[in-house]
Amino acid sequence: MLLIFETHPIQYKAPIYQRLQQLRPGSFKVIYGTDDSMRDGFDKEFGRKVTWDAPLLDGYPHEVMHNLKGAAMGDFYSLTGKGVLKLLQKEKPRAILVAPFLFAFDATAFACAALLRIPIWIRVETQDEALLRTKWKGDVRSAFYWTAYKFVSHAFFIGLLNRDHLGRHGIKLENMSFAPYASPLAFPADTAAKQKLRDATRAKLGLQPDDYVLLFSGKLIDKKNPALILTALALVPEEVRRRVRIVYVGSGELEPALRQEAEKFPGQVQFAGFINQSEMPAYYLAADVLVLPSRRMGETWGLVVNEALTAGCGVIMTSAVGSSNDFRQGEHVRIIPDNSPQACAQAISSLSKMTRSFDWSQPLLAAYTVEAAAQAIAAKIDTLPAARPAA
Repeated sequence: MLLIFETHPIQYKAPIYQRLQQLRPGSFKVIYGTDDSMRDGFDKEFGRKVTWDAPLLDGYPHEVMHNLKGAAMGDFYSLTGKGVLKLLQKEKPRAILVAPFLFAFDATAFACAALLRIPIWIRVETQDEALLRTKWKGDVRSAFYWTAYKFVSHAFFIGLLNRDHLGRHGIKLENMSFAPYASPLAFPADTAAKQKLRDATRAKLGLQPDDYVLLFSGKLIDKKNPALILTALALVPEEVRRRVRIVYVGSGELEPALRQEAEKFPGQVQFAGFINQSEMPAYYLAADVLVLPSRRMGETWGLVVNEALTAGCGVIMTSAVGSSNDFRQGEHVRIIPDNSPQACAQAISSLSKMTRSFDWSQPLLAAYTVEAAAQAIAAKIDTLPAARPAA
């Protein structure tokens, strides 16, 4: 039995565990620190209560420990390790998989497994280029990971920067396997159905057939730097700029300032607000290009890039986005420097010439699937020794 420790149900991870249950039924259980995200949990960065409409707890074995301390997850101690040692002693797993590494909950699971000599696997999104650090902070951080990873017997890496981080801190390549981040969004199966949904959504948004639609999808916060799109728009040549329409999907503390800035472009910018998972495919299909202008403030992956590519959107993202190394070879992908409106404007102009296609990105995404992630974990489960017979 493998125990997987997750802080809370997450919309892009649950499909992996649902598929894993189909591949290796009864071979694992997911242990959640809290299910607050399923119960109208307030998301500080969205600035509102968020309840995902995907079935995050269906189709696989799980247990919720209700270890939330306070109103929401925040600092290290907001999700406690209460009961974790007793759980490990009771379940006697053949291994544990620690998915995040951010709270007392998962740190306790890691430490207790090491104490009990239970093999530890990890699947974290940590990489070394997501944040700017002073040398001494970088050295302390590196020493921490070198020490912690000595107790890790296997690591699943989600992408290239994550793989490089693991190798840089002592985990050998033969002790790694690729279990990528992937989009679980359900898109229509055939081109005609996608085109129909694209047309209907564009009509709903008041868009014209020849409008060039830039989409921002995410939290309207400083880390995501959504204002860069508006700053760049002013630098785009007039013949392209007059066709541009910007759709902001999401909410957050920067929305009032963005709305004020958008007044400089009357009729060209609209704010759709928070859109739940089941509705997002329509917005990606309606768009021509996703823009993710994140700063170097911890954008370790950027799953919206996977989602947009699945819909065949072009993508503009900064080099601060973790997945930029994985997808930079894409024909309609542009990687720009962090916080460069000039480079963003050039990318907007460049991609305005692209022909909208729903399938150009399929080769780019072929390895980044829910199936690939589930198969990687399943293959490692197959290496576990059988449970000891009861005395």
